[in-house]
Amino acid sequence: MKLKTILIYLILYFSTIECFSQRKYIYYFDDNLNSTDKSKSVSTGMGIIENNLFKLIVLNNLTNQPVMIAFFTDSSLAVKQGLFQSFFKNGLKESVGNYESNLENGLWIKWDSEGRIIDSTNYEKGRKITETHLVYHRNGIMLSVSHINFTADTISETKNYDDSARLVSEVSFAGQKGLLKYYDKGNLTSSDSVFSTREIKAEPYGGDKAWNHYIMTRLQSNADKIIKSGEYGTCIVKYMIGKDGKISEVEATTMKGTALAEVAVRIIKYGPKWHPATQFGRPVNAYRLQPITLNQPQ
Repeated sequence: MKLKTILIYLILYFSTIECFSQRKYIYYFDDNLNSTDKSKSVSTGMGIIENNLFKLIVLNNLTNQPVMIAFFTDSSLAVKQGLFQSFFKNGLKESVGNYESNLENGLWIKWDSEGRIIDSTNYEKGRKITETHLVYHRNGIMLSVSHINFTADTISETKNYDDSARLVSEVSFAGQKGLLKYYDKGNLTSSDSVFSTREIKAEPYGGDKAWNHYIMTRLQSNADKIIKSGEYGTCIVKYMIGKDGKISEVEATTMKGTALAEVAVRIIKYGPKWHPATQFGRPVNAYRLQPITLNQPQ
């Protein structure tokens, strides 16, 4: 056999040996992907060197489904570099994007657990350039889509749709100057100028402290009725704060039909006025959820 042929065989042989003997690193993680002991781990990661980067694949211990695939500069996992992917427990992709020295770079996409895109963001070394958010109705039809361009004078646009995919409203801003349009069955009905992108949540007069004091005072005055019924627990009350700050559409969403639910609804229904929520500088209706709890005496 010629010397050249022998050398080629030797190179192939030792290359194969090196490939099969490549060192593998094992990591153990908790639910939040923090390092932990093997006995406490919920997922296990295996790391190898690939294309001069350290590739980590993390799998769920029970399902063997992927949790994360990521690249780092080395086995310390201190600096993310390159492709990053995360997954839901059902195996569907949750997010994908790229890192450059621990900073998001380029296009990042996020999905919900049903496989629908909910976020698409462009980064330049950690700085957002554009951002798009998508929300869906229960039937899967688009509810709203919002797009922001983070220029010197931020430009944004939001469109809202009904569950038949017909445009209901849209608002576009350049800085704090905007145009709001309303539609009926897809046809434009009105438009108006708006001057603020800021949204403010509804707030009780006197703040949360005053509102909680009101609830506790009324609950204590009705405690005997609830104690007599023996129905303890937490009732969640849903209600609306109208544009005028008045409370309406009050209903119990848990413990329906119990004495606690009856008392809780009455407490909220006859509660004091609120500062209404505002959107685009104008008051709007806003829904709230209020837990009201009465524990059994010890």
